[in-house]
Amino acid sequence: MAGDKANISINRRSFGKIRGSFITIAKRNANDPNITIIAEGAETALSLQQSGIKGNIIASAGISNLTNYSPFPGEKIIIAADNDSKNSITNNTVIKAAKTLEMKGAITCIVKPPENGDFNNLLQSCGDQSIRDIIEPEITKLTKAVETTKLTQTENNSIAKQNDITNVKELYNKSSSLYYFKQEEEAKVETIVVNKFLENHTGIYSSKIFNNPNLRANMVFDEETQKSWPALTIFVKNDKDEITGAKILALNSKTCNKADVAEKSVGTISGSFAEIAQQNSKYSPVTIITRILKQR
Repeated sequence: MAGDKANISINRRSFGKIRGSFITIAKRNANDPNITIIAEGAETALSLQQSGIKGNIIASAGISNLTNYSPFPGEKIIIAADNDSKNSITNNTVIKAAKTLEMKGAITCIVKPPENGDFNNLLQSCGDQSIRDIIEPEITKLTKAVETTKLTQTENNSIAKQNDITNVKELYNKSSSLYYFKQEEEAKVETIVVNKFLENHTGIYSSKIFNNPNLRANMVFDEETQKSWPALTIFVKNDKDEITGAKILALNSKTCNKADVAEKSVGTISGSFAEIAQQNSKYSPVTIITRILKQR
């Protein structure tokens, strides 16, 4: 009547479907750490709850079932395993399970009692605090690791964005104005080709349109064809009038039509626009938004 497991050769059986099923022992509230603790067995899960551990606590119903858990991306998971000696088969199974969960997008760590046995044994022999001393530092580590990762990602995104802006500005500085008839120097090939393309596909030629700082000519190198092509480059700006990106349309220098090369984008296009003409004070205040480039 001690409440211990029966000392017989088969002391645990499973009925029905176990694979992919888990037992929820405790759910975190809004103030608890956003951590999921998967216990190897129900006894361990209940012992963690008894010791005051906060977070989502679930029981796996066996180590072979650990790999069947489906984490959400970035889910922080602590696997509370039994201590079955360093080189045991079960130890290797737990390690493989952690790697599988990481491949599914989780962030994991494994905790075990310091001596052979499970966390229920530790609770009975050493009390609540002994479990908290093991679990709570790991919760802190996981939380800080995720915060550091988010900070690093933010920094990397900021650097990447700055690099994009730099690349776009370099592209702009290398580009040529489309309006060249009043210039003394001879027009570049790309400028002539782009002007001819616009005349052919708009049916108009106007210095007010083609002498536009957002419509430029470039020579661009295409990795797939390993060739340089004259290109119409349309630079877009944000609401602060800063150049953020560009759309590049490669042209065939012989036909002055679109080349058999995919359109390219540089920098940030979303949320930015290319101004083609400004409102004259004589006319009504109307804004017309069109596709960035349309061919007939």
